[in-house]
Amino acid sequence: MIELIEGVRPGESKLLDEAFRHRHQIFVEEKGWNDLRREDGREIDQFDTPATVHFIARVDNKVAGYVRINPTTGPHLLGDVHYHLCAKDYRKGPDVWEWSRYSVAPTYREKRGDLDVSSALLLASLEWADDWNISSIVLEFHPLWITRFLQHRFEVKPLGLPVMFEGESTVAVQLGFNKSTIDGMRAARGFRQPVLPLRYRRQKSVA
Repeated sequence: MIELIEGVRPGESKLLDEAFRHRHQIFVEEKGWNDLRREDGREIDQFDTPATVHFIARVDNKVAGYVRINPTTGPHLLGDVHYHLCAKDYRKGPDVWEWSRYSVAPTYREKRGDLDVSSALLLASLEWADDWNISSIVLEFHPLWITRFLQHRFEVKPLGLPVMFEGESTVAVQLGFNKSTIDGMRAARGFRQPVLPLRYRRQKSVA
């Protein structure tokens, strides 16, 4: 269900191109972010680079959801474009990455039996992050999400006050987490085992 793509540029992967078309459908056609509109129907920006890790949820061979993460040690959306959302600077480093372009196709926004695309995307990216000793994520979302992450025992640090952005209330946040946070979220969402396929997992050395 979850595919991971890294180390590629736009145009080098058919599946990634499908994900870019999914992004265009969600952010341009649905949300009306017309500054992102492209004639080829793919939503791509300067933060889609070989350093980007793309998580793609597929159902019946179609893109059902997407999220990308980028290191804060390099160019990233919040630090380079949306910095006005931050009233203060935030910690950056190899253990701090950015979530962005999180999106789920309308058909899959509600959990249906064992199919929970929204939770699977979040968990897969967190599992990957934990494998690589990433302990903090910066992102932008609706303020209602703060309560949801607090319920899952994330360390939630707002970086500024909510502002209206593209017609929606938006706040920049830094989320701290660890393995127990991920395990708790997995259990709360009804997942009995890790979501990210084993082929994408990093095997940590044991001292």
